[in-house]
Amino acid sequence: MDRIGVRLLVLLFCISITLCTVAEDIPEDCGEQKSRMLESGEFEGCKVTEDQKTVKRVALVLGASGETGKEVLQQLVNRPEYSRIVSIGRRQLDLPNDPSYERVEQKVVDFDNLEKYSAEFEGIDAAFCCLGTTRAKSGAEGFVKVDHDYVLQAAKLLKANHCPEFHLLTSKGSNENSWLLYPSTKGKVENDVTALDFDHLSIYRPGLLLCDRKDRRFFENIFQSVARYTDKSSWWSVPTDVVASAMVIASLKVEKEKVNIVEHDRIVTNAQND
Repeated sequence: MDRIGVRLLVLLFCISITLCTVAEDIPEDCGEQKSRMLESGEFEGCKVTEDQKTVKRVALVLGASGETGKEVLQQLVNRPEYSRIVSIGRRQLDLPNDPSYERVEQKVVDFDNLEKYSAEFEGIDAAFCCLGTTRAKSGAEGFVKVDHDYVLQAAKLLKANHCPEFHLLTSKGSNENSWLLYPSTKGKVENDVTALDFDHLSIYRPGLLLCDRKDRRFFENIFQSVARYTDKSSWWSVPTDVVASAMVIASLKVEKEKVNIVEHDRIVTNAQND
């Protein structure tokens, strides 16, 4: 081998040693950058541990006292990807006496003065909003306040605190132009939250929600009973735990759409494919 060939081999060897050294010298607080560099093969021969590949996330749940919100909270505590779960509500909840729920931090707020609690919305990676009431329970004005005003104010605080991802539960048939209060309110809140321009927004539109609500109303009881016996394939009804599963699964995807409208059939399919 001539001198030029020898010099080239020595040069290549020195470059490879230098690259590995650079990779090892990346500070620990830049672990995510280091993982990308190593996994891409840019620094061949330098390995990354599983801990470096796993990025722990912080979730926030609005409406965990409701049937769907309760299921979302349970799904999150069972996911190791989330190291901390913040539950925002009007009162303290009686959570299960289970070690997994130790990661849940409950924050009691006054939704009529939510702007005073901005600090509670800091450092969130993914927010799940299941806030909601009924016209029968809260009246027309109270329904709009909870399902639109409270939801939008919470979303604004999250956006202001740089939360990149918002998961919003609305309903099948949401339409801001509807003459009916329920679908109109749901459609308006969808549009107003979309206008906030989150990095990722998913809107879930389930049909009839099936759950074991303690204060179930007369007609709701009839509809749920009919659905349980006639809608075995979840064409127009869906259990709340299935909706919650679809929401949490979507939050863990690597690639996400800017705005993702998840209709009833996709909610069922996505949850089944987990």
